[in-house]
Amino acid sequence: MCGHVEIGEQKDIKIIKRDGGAYAPKSNGAGNPGSMLPVVTDALPDKVQQFRWGLLNADDDRIHSKNKHARIESLFTVPIWKDVIGKRHCVIRIQAFFEYNKEQERTYRVERADGKPFYIAGIWDIWFDIKTGVLLPTFAMITMPPNQAMAEIHDRMPAILERSDIKTWINSNLSAEQRVAFLRGHACPSTYLRITIEKEHEKD
Repeated sequence: MCGHVEIGEQKDIKIIKRDGGAYAPKSNGAGNPGSMLPVVTDALPDKVQQFRWGLLNADDDRIHSKNKHARIESLFTVPIWKDVIGKRHCVIRIQAFFEYNKEQERTYRVERADGKPFYIAGIWDIWFDIKTGVLLPTFAMITMPPNQAMAEIHDRMPAILERSDIKTWINSNLSAEQRVAFLRGHACPSTYLRITIEKEHEKD
């Protein structure tokens, strides 16, 4: 699910580089696993940074984009998620995301009804590329069962937060269990979303 997103306008944010410098990013229309997306982490909660979509950890010997989604039900059982939950939380900012429904052969665009950005809960890690000596910041989006509106088109949805709830998700003073419980209780209501048909796929 959610393998393609629209990043949207970024005129109101500044990206903080690893050396402490800052720059105003250009608007980027699309993002896929492997893309760099704007995130805020619990390590630097007052800064917006660019992280690569697709979590990598010490066991990975190459760059890939397989670990793009972490199911909320598996955060405490799957080793790659268990290693970072409660330690490295982030929020990813996007404008819209797209879902393909196989039965209907349609792609749907999902956005906020009020036109504001989405803030999606995630987890992050820093991967060291032995070949290049470069540290690469990466993340995975957390997914959960769909609300009523999303259930019409897909069996999962991103864990979407209100902007005012971001500080709770990235609050390092709370335990992993407290933050995940908070996330479970704050999924957006169906009326929060605008879902439109982006593309219909013709049958052969």
